[in-house]
Amino acid sequence: MAGPNFKSVRDADLVMATNNSSIVSKRSVERFYYPQPHFFQHFVKKPIRRSPLVHRGYWFRMHAIAETVRRFMKEPSDNPKFILSLGCGFDPLPFMLLSSDRSLCRNTVFVDIDYEKLMVNKKLVVRDTKEITDLLNNVEILPDGNAIQLRSDQYLAIGCDLKNLKKLDATLKEFLPPDRSILCLAEVSLTYIDVKAADAVISWASKLSPDVQFALLEQFLPDGPDHPFASTMVKHFTKVQAPLQSIHVYPTLDHQEQRFKLWGWAHAHARSLWDLWSDETFLNTELRTSLDKVEAFDEWEEFAIYSSHYFLLTASTKPPNSLPTTEQPQELHPQLNVANQFTLDAQCPSGSGQRRYGALIPDTEMTLGHHGGVGQQSRLASTSLYARHKEVTAPDLPFPPLDIPPRICHTVTALNKGDCLLVGGRASPKSVLGNCWYRQDETWHPTHDLPTPRYRHSAVKAAIGPSTEYVLIYGGRTDTGECLSSWNLWKSTGAGWETLDVTGTQPSARFGACLVTISGTSGIMFGGIGQEGTILEDFWEWELCRRPDGSLYLDINDRTENLRSASPLYKYITRFGATAERTQWGIVIVGGVMPGKVIPSDKEIMLMDPKKLQNCLNDLKPWTPDLIQAIGLGDEFKGPRPLLAGHITCVAYPSQVLILGGGAVCFAFGTFWNEGTWLLKRGDMELENSWAMVLEGGAEASVPRSASGLYEHGRFHINSPVNDPASCPVPEDPS
Repeated sequence: MAGPNFKSVRDADLVMATNNSSIVSKRSVERFYYPQPHFFQHFVKKPIRRSPLVHRGYWFRMHAIAETVRRFMKEPSDNPKFILSLGCGFDPLPFMLLSSDRSLCRNTVFVDIDYEKLMVNKKLVVRDTKEITDLLNNVEILPDGNAIQLRSDQYLAIGCDLKNLKKLDATLKEFLPPDRSILCLAEVSLTYIDVKAADAVISWASKLSPDVQFALLEQFLPDGPDHPFASTMVKHFTKVQAPLQSIHVYPTLDHQEQRFKLWGWAHAHARSLWDLWSDETFLNTELRTSLDKVEAFDEWEEFAIYSSHYFLLTASTKPPNSLPTTEQPQELHPQLNVANQFTLDAQCPSGSGQRRYGALIPDTEMTLGHHGGVGQQSRLASTSLYARHKEVTAPDLPFPPLDIPPRICHTVTALNKGDCLLVGGRASPKSVLGNCWYRQDETWHPTHDLPTPRYRHSAVKAAIGPSTEYVLIYGGRTDTGECLSSWNLWKSTGAGWETLDVTGTQPSARFGACLVTISGTSGIMFGGIGQEGTILEDFWEWELCRRPDGSLYLDINDRTENLRSASPLYKYITRFGATAERTQWGIVIVGGVMPGKVIPSDKEIMLMDPKKLQNCLNDLKPWTPDLIQAIGLGDEFKGPRPLLAGHITCVAYPSQVLILGGGAVCFAFGTFWNEGTWLLKRGDMELENSWAMVLEGGAEASVPRSASGLYEHGRFHINSPVNDPASCPVPEDPS
């Protein structure tokens, strides 16, 4: 039987294995995002290119730690400064800073601390790497049995288990002067050891000096363990046998702050990385936007959700000049919480409807299609059929033909008599589509291309007069990464696209915004991400107007302050990647991501009153708090919690909102798929959710378009089995 010593050695090896994975990702970031000289390359001999999402996540982690260290070094102090990296792994941050910020480091000593076995290996790499030793003065390589493995004027490497604080304390006393300023760093290290031992480290660190700071970066549960990202993340670390420990005892930012205060720190302040992302003092616009010049990026929802589950806490033994505060959950006024009036009915058979960033194809009141998007293996050209009754075997109107190139982040706008317009989208962020397709009289045909190809634009139907239908689109992003601010109008008469003049105030360029009609010629626009890479927190009204000469233009007004000052729930509607539907009971806003934090479950779905809003916009009524109300996930939600990113929504007969598809790549932890259907309905409706996918889109793709029975008189029929999409050897989540 293995003894406790064997277990501790095994646990240490598993924790050290997380370092190996981390530095491979950081090395990939270094290769593409950092100027020479490179230092991770000395610890990672075989580089592996990571995805843009992993790059951005690790880049920001690296920036967060480096920025915290730089701020500490810039603080005026007569004392020598020591930076203790607790659980440093093979991270070469000291060498990177000594190379790039030598003058800033002149009064600082870097001390790396980790398991003995790991630090022996790190010592050997440093010893054998001239690019590193040239940065250090008076280098002394010590025997493997020593606690101090390597000593120099500005860098020390210590091999010591963080659970052995007695040994670590004695080792530090060998070189720490009586008067010193200390910064302790712990980047995703303390969470792997048991909570009692991690708390002991935090308590011990507070006693190192009258002037000690602590920076802790690790995971947390901003909206509980059942959030799909959170559960995927926790399962991942458990699977690799390095389970997260602290996250279950200190799950929130407030818990972490109270933890530090309990263990001897004068103050502590924690912020999510997503909150820090939009903080101009922490990450300025120039640096933030420069990332897009390195590689194309369009995993915004995934990055926001990932960053919302990691925090940076800074603590100090010295009282601060001012006390920043962490937002506390607040009880909603009953008038603003209408969850008990709604039910979200989930029908989620395993493996059904795995598709993200597609578009809805209108059909009948009882059927619809989910077109394009990303499936398990690749981008899709196919359309899955959903129906309220399982007896349905084919749509009433034709779905998009397979010769329309596969795409994601496109729009399809329903028009009268079953017509609809498919606009833009992308293959990759560097391969953006400008072609448009029009279903007219039950036949699909190409129509006028967009003036500028784009994806993640917003589109609505508009109407002036009975004879002509219009599709109004706004914003979007191009293959160069440029955000668009133009408003373009398509006419069903065949006149093509027109770029509209704007009177009033022109909103800033953006993509992924919500665009909603209130009447046939007017509506609202809000949210989206701007050119600076942050979510825009504004709110606009627009009206399509006709001049005496017959030409059309848009009149736009900024209503941000009106609604912000009136509604305590305003911040929960300014989102990126949300969907918005006009129903009989209001404008329903579903999913997406918000600034600063993950959307809490009780705000996941929001409701806006269009009648009251119209009166406010027309200055007929005052702006009131109940313009925006929270549905959340409805009353006593019992289904599996969806991850509402990359989903689609539509108004379902008689007055419900149907949610299909969506999910996310949960960083490096796995992919979460929304499966099946969700139906949002009034609580007094007894009608159950009978919507289901009755025909997988993959089947459509498995039959040549010329095959017998596929298209007959403009109708869609299937007479072949469904192919297994797993047979397609294509990367899961193409960028």
